[in-house]
Amino acid sequence: MSPEIEARYLAIEWQSEGVARAIDVSPVALELEPRTEGGFAVESTIFNDFHPWLGIRLEPWGEEVVPVFVTVLGRETPMLRVADPRGGGFWWLQNDGWDHSGKRHFSELQRSPGTYNIRIGDVVLQIENRLSAFGRTDIQAYVDDFRGDLLWMIMNDAANATATGNGVGTGAELADTLEELHAASKRVLASPAVNIREGQAPQPVAKVRPNATSFREYVRNPVARQLTGRVFDESADTAENRYLRHMLAVCLKVADAYVSAATLQSDFLDRLASQEKARAKRNREMEMRPVDPEVFDQQSEEIEQKLDLLATFKDPLGSTLGRPGQFPIYIRKTYYENFSFYYTPQEGCESKADDDLDYRVVVLPEGLFKLILGSLHFCRNFTIEGSVESRVVKTKYGKQFLRLTFTSVDGVVPQTDELKKRTEKRRGLEKSNWFVRLSGNERRELEREANSAERRAERSLGRKLSLSYSLDRVRRGLRRLAEIDAGFDLLGVSLNSSFPTGMRFVSNPDYATCLSAFKKLRELIERGGLDLSKLDEINSVGILHASDIYEKWCLLKIFMLLVHDFRLEPEPGWEEKLVATSLSRASNVRFEFLRDDLEMKVALTCQSEMLTGRRPDFVLEVIDIAKKQFAHLDHESRRLGGLVMDAKFRSTWKKGELRQTLDELVLAKGYDKAVASRRVFILQPCESTARPASSPLDWGVHCDYGSTQSHRQGWIQLGVASTETHTTQHLKRLLTMVFQNAFPEPEEPDENGNCTWTSRSFCLGCGECHAPEAIQAKTTKSGATRWLLDCKRCGVWTVRTHCYNCKTPLFKNGTMWTYHNTVADQVTNVICPGCGSYFDAGFS
Repeated sequence: MSPEIEARYLAIEWQSEGVARAIDVSPVALELEPRTEGGFAVESTIFNDFHPWLGIRLEPWGEEVVPVFVTVLGRETPMLRVADPRGGGFWWLQNDGWDHSGKRHFSELQRSPGTYNIRIGDVVLQIENRLSAFGRTDIQAYVDDFRGDLLWMIMNDAANATATGNGVGTGAELADTLEELHAASKRVLASPAVNIREGQAPQPVAKVRPNATSFREYVRNPVARQLTGRVFDESADTAENRYLRHMLAVCLKVADAYVSAATLQSDFLDRLASQEKARAKRNREMEMRPVDPEVFDQQSEEIEQKLDLLATFKDPLGSTLGRPGQFPIYIRKTYYENFSFYYTPQEGCESKADDDLDYRVVVLPEGLFKLILGSLHFCRNFTIEGSVESRVVKTKYGKQFLRLTFTSVDGVVPQTDELKKRTEKRRGLEKSNWFVRLSGNERRELEREANSAERRAERSLGRKLSLSYSLDRVRRGLRRLAEIDAGFDLLGVSLNSSFPTGMRFVSNPDYATCLSAFKKLRELIERGGLDLSKLDEINSVGILHASDIYEKWCLLKIFMLLVHDFRLEPEPGWEEKLVATSLSRASNVRFEFLRDDLEMKVALTCQSEMLTGRRPDFVLEVIDIAKKQFAHLDHESRRLGGLVMDAKFRSTWKKGELRQTLDELVLAKGYDKAVASRRVFILQPCESTARPASSPLDWGVHCDYGSTQSHRQGWIQLGVASTETHTTQHLKRLLTMVFQNAFPEPEEPDENGNCTWTSRSFCLGCGECHAPEAIQAKTTKSGATRWLLDCKRCGVWTVRTHCYNCKTPLFKNGTMWTYHNTVADQVTNVICPGCGSYFDAGFS
């Protein structure tokens, strides 16, 4: 029987050698991963100025098995057994001796990164000790932001209402309640209920109230100036006043929590407005756009690699049947049959015998078809050497076409001077110091984005102004109640949460008003879903387990974007579940969100358990709940899209380590099998992790949205240290990618014979449903339909179109929200994530 191993971070206050005075235990255990060679592995972190202990607890063999620490040289030393004075039981620690002057133990695990082993009986626990550049201040920033976000999510209403009306999230009702309680408690403090007790004390003879002691003292000393007599002491420390102090304490706690959360929100709105104004000004004043040389060179290398692959292509499985030769052809567009293109002979190679043909089709080996498909935006003339079978086919519509089928391919010559052109373009960019003048299309897009930024800034300032009014009132109420509480403290009134049995809260109008105001506050908080007993737990969240704090912080950011930005309505009782999930490490916690107007449901599962036993941090699924589809679609078929997100709290990444970690999640842990879309992304706090940049847009150096892998795998930067309000922009762009790929194509209803387009989609800027009158449809040169989805509320717009080569849906969301890769020197020109094609005006 193997012991159950539990590993946690500990903060220990030492009393003496081997004896702890107090142990603060991390509320969440570190995750143990089974190793293929047996045993377990756990990842631990050494922080910059924060050095928690790594404690091991064993069940049920805690007293029979002594863990042994194995050094790098293979030397084994027994671990130190330390009793937990508060939590009970004991912990095993790696011990390197006692510091008599500092009165503390040393441990290599607190100061040295590397891989270490702990042998527990026949089981080996491998510890991967990582060094982090984060310190106590950095971790505390996540704790503070986490606490503020959680309180704001609970105390704010689900619709993120402004403070113009009364509601849970406005602070108006809270301020009214605090003012009512202050007015009543102030009257109580001026004339509090008291208990009168008789006692004895020395008094002047003229004022003495005699008793037996007074007469005895007088007999002994008739000329005494003072005698002990009866006195009556008034004490305000009554049961009613003690409960009133309890009510004040609760109200002060709630008001302080609201002020803390609302202050963070107000600061955020202020920064957001400033940044949006600056963005609008920058967009309007921009004349030239910088070009990233690395991105330009990378895109040139990709073209060169494609040409090399074409030039070296041979079909090893090809047949020798057919007519051998060299065939110069010009590729046009894809044919509906597999691996086929429409084509024409190159100029000068036409045959008069084929003049009666309506068109020609070439059928290629699958590998060659994919290579050519990805090269059509810079090359359409190819000379293919191999064997072919050709025959004239007549369609059912009476048209004749030639089907040219390559049974084998010995070589391919792509006929293009694209690399030469890019070399010349690079010299031109170097002369202009890597700046290009904006095109007319870019100017129009920047003007639209500037207008949208100004609207957002205006709304942010309006919300901040309204919120500030309520915030000032709550602050004033908090200060006044604190003064009342201090007054009761000076009167010697203690605090007791037990409701008194007397009738004073019924008979005395001032006490009754205090109780009424307190009940209003409790109803207000309960209506918002916040359990008052959880306030202390939220406020006592520590920094012992930084990785867990980061994971829960990411959960709140996802939650806030779904509710506030995308206007999804969370399920009833979400507040209690969110608080419980944020304070623990439960598995398979599922939150559901609805958009009834779009007949869509979103499910977010935390620590989702897979059949393999693995648990991704977050699994998000978009589900179609349209009633018209229930009859013939099963549960799986109604899933419109999904995404797996795993949070990794690292301060630095070695070269290639992020990609290696991503591959491990997909290939070793199989996280891609958790959703049908097979999308897996890492959430991590480090900036500048994509080198060379994955896009010429602003996010290109911080994120990789998997533009070369059909947006299936990548990572985004998400952290408190992000540049001001850009904290969640990368995450919002990632969620936008999932939603836009889940939205069905707009459709044109024909019941009334009109031309009004409708779309089951919402604006990525404000969450507003796209209105039919704001949807414009146009037909592209290839015959496909493209849509402009505009938002009249916030001005954010989206162009939904398709790749002209492979028909992959493409979404152009402007320079701020587009997640597709774009051309280095023309950022409005998106690159297809499916085949790599883009519209090259010069080539076309």
